[in-house]
Amino acid sequence: MNIRLIVILILLFPFFVNAQNFKPVQIQPPFELGTSPFTPRNPKLPQLETVKPISQSHVQNMRSKLARKEQEIIKLEKKIWADEDDLKEKLKNLENLENATENSNDPDHQKKIENSKKQIAKSQSKLNEAEVKLKLKLKKLEDLEKALEEAKFKRIEN
Repeated sequence: MNIRLIVILILLFPFFVNAQNFKPVQIQPPFELGTSPFTPRNPKLPQLETVKPISQSHVQNMRSKLARKEQEIIKLEKKIWADEDDLKEKLKNLENLENATENSNDPDHQKKIENSKKQIAKSQSKLNEAEVKLKLKLKKLEDLEKALEEAKFKRIEN
């Protein structure tokens, strides 16, 4: 019986010792997703400023700008051509309405003619605005071409 008592005391002794020397476990902050507690965290590096590539020179920039301007002019010319076609179609429609006055018994015929004339005036003003824009863009394009020719012979230092 003495032996059993001694064995039980030896088995329970570590529990009493741990209870007297209790140290609370420090709570660690939760880990970020995708990381485990065993992987070390790398410090965040400062973001470096982006640097423009050295290979693209001032002349190349001007050439690309010139190409963009030419594309804008092409789009504007296509718009002008579409507006001209629309205007021609409306003029033909007006001629047909004016020629059909003799055969028409419609009381709103005169209103249709006036509406057609208003639409033609709007189309004409849109066409004129587009042509003015085209002239301005062509002028800018010519200035850019001249600047490009001058830039070919200049050396720009930063």
